[in-house]
Amino acid sequence: MDKMVQKPNYVEELLEIFRSPLNAQELRDQISDYHESDIADAFEQLSVEERKKLYPLLGAEWVAEIFSYIEDPDEYLQELNLDQAAKVLSFMDSDDAVDVLDELDDSTQEKLVGMLDEESSHDIKMIQSYEDDEVGSLMTTNFVVIHDTLTIRQAMRELIRQACEYVNISPVYVIDKDNRFYGAIDLKDLIIAREGTLLDDIVSTSYPYVTDHEKIDDCIEQIKDYAEDSIPVLTGEKELIGVITSQDLVEVVDDAMGEDYAK
Repeated sequence: MDKMVQKPNYVEELLEIFRSPLNAQELRDQISDYHESDIADAFEQLSVEERKKLYPLLGAEWVAEIFSYIEDPDEYLQELNLDQAAKVLSFMDSDDAVDVLDELDDSTQEKLVGMLDEESSHDIKMIQSYEDDEVGSLMTTNFVVIHDTLTIRQAMRELIRQACEYVNISPVYVIDKDNRFYGAIDLKDLIIAREGTLLDDIVSTSYPYVTDHEKIDDCIEQIKDYAEDSIPVLTGEKELIGVITSQDLVEVVDDAMGEDYAK
């Protein structure tokens, strides 16, 4: 009988790396092959002092990614000084940043938001302006959008440019000359489209959407039925201001099921 393959313990491996006397580049090189979920699990097992030494070595962008896999990232954000915390928040998805800020006292929230760049500050304030039961409170501003006047080649260039900044690259959303939502393109369709193809030929102009002030309970079944990676969130004037991701939806359903079970 074959022996069972022993699965590697990635968390133990990461803890050993974290506690090794490595410089910043060596540390980043060694942990770059690990998934952020495992890095987050190891991160939680470190002492406060150990984490404080790691923050500057990893850099704000990577720390933000690790925090997205931690249950209560606000507790860890408070281990940073205000300047470091603001930099980490600026790299987080706007909806995740709002969740973290909501756990902090009003004074700290105000200081941190005031230290963010204009775009991050605008996105966070916009999401915070919605009631907790409205779709707008769940959306993220992390998505790729292009204009309907682009050629296939131009659209691909724009996708590549925005993919450096945004994680949610599929579907690709399309707006018209008035910046109103026009439709969506499946990433695969854009990749395989021949250069002479018109962008309009691969845009789904009847793509489902929700509006920012809709009640979450009223549209959750509709969003589930479409089973898309993300659904666009529009204003009453059809301006595209955010998306609801499938991950956001799973969290909402889990929370709802938990509340029902508790009752």
